[in-house]
Amino acid sequence: MENIILFGALGIMIVFMFMNNKKRKKQADELQASIAVGSYVMLTSGIYGEVVAFDGDKVVLESAPGNKLTVNKLAIRQVEASAPKAAKPAAKKTATKTVAAKKPAASKSAK
Repeated sequence: MENIILFGALGIMIVFMFMNNKKRKKQADELQASIAVGSYVMLTSGIYGEVVAFDGDKVVLESAPGNKLTVNKLAIRQVEASAPKAAKPAAKKTATKTVAAKKPAASKSAK
């Protein structure tokens, strides 16, 4: 009787493992299918970039203007909704500080 319960529990665990594996594979396939030129993506290393071109299993990303990376398509962790908007550079303020002149330290005479 005890063996039947153990085998039943083991069988249920194996079924759940296969179901979870199928679910994860389906999500990975959907992610790979959603990647298109112009997509803003994040790599597994944390690098963000825009997809510029495909070359088989490789993807060319532009992480900064003029900076292109070639990575494996499987290195893409997620597709972002949109690229972040570039922040406008703040107007440079010139701070004028008056610095008081320091007096030289008194020198000790050597005897």
